[in-house]
Amino acid sequence: MKLYLKSIAKQLNNFSLSLDKTSILIDKPWALIDEELEMQKLIFKKNKELILSKNGKVQVGKWDYFPEAKSLLIDRNSDKILCNEAFIDKGVMILKLDGTENRFFTLANENIVPDLDAYRYLKELRSQKLKIKEAELIDGRIIEIQRENEYSEPELGNPVTVEAETIEDGKYQLTKKENYYEIRKGRIFKILTEKKYTNSDGKEIYIQQQDNWKIKNGDYVYILGNPVETSIINFSNSKNLVVREGKVVRLERKNPFTRWLSKFWKQTWGYYYE
Repeated sequence: MKLYLKSIAKQLNNFSLSLDKTSILIDKPWALIDEELEMQKLIFKKNKELILSKNGKVQVGKWDYFPEAKSLLIDRNSDKILCNEAFIDKGVMILKLDGTENRFFTLANENIVPDLDAYRYLKELRSQKLKIKEAELIDGRIIEIQRENEYSEPELGNPVTVEAETIEDGKYQLTKKENYYEIRKGRIFKILTEKKYTNSDGKEIYIQQQDNWKIKNGDYVYILGNPVETSIINFSNSKNLVVREGKVVRLERKNPFTRWLSKFWKQTWGYYYE
């Protein structure tokens, strides 16, 4: 949860308000969830008094805000804590304990988040602000794809996370089994669709393609579930598939003249003549 809050605060930084406008804070029913997951209700008064209620017992403390440091001092009588702004919203605030990296306090505004489920509120807010589209992986995890707008489909370069955390580099299979995303440095590097081909020998060749309509350099090649090593594969009566370390190098014609024509076409138009 601590890492989740840290990631959320960083990703939503551009959408954060500031407690410079103390109207966000004052006379609102805030609920603080502490590290023991116990709830304490707080009302910040304009005169810098702080009304605290926990398990029905009420105390009066103090508070102050230091705009030069973007820090909120909370005097709860039992202790004083100095918290820095991490993410500020009218519904939920994330405050980081001063001098620490991963100690956070979450406050929920009961008027806006009646069930005080700050996690749900932040998840929905992040999804809305970052135009997130979710996709389920075959292992059950849900990946979060940040798009340019809410109407666009996932595309190359989109950031990808799981529970707001950057996903490791690799190739990930979706529950729609023929679809894959290859992720590098936390972004979509390739969008792949697996196609099955049967050559003239009756051998089944599976190619994870970047383009639904044609085979391209860099596509992944599998036979019997295993990546194909560097080789030239009989692909059809007229074509060979050249593979290096499991990836397509080119699809070439077996006839010397048409092979030359295919290479010329590639150099001229950017794809192989078929």
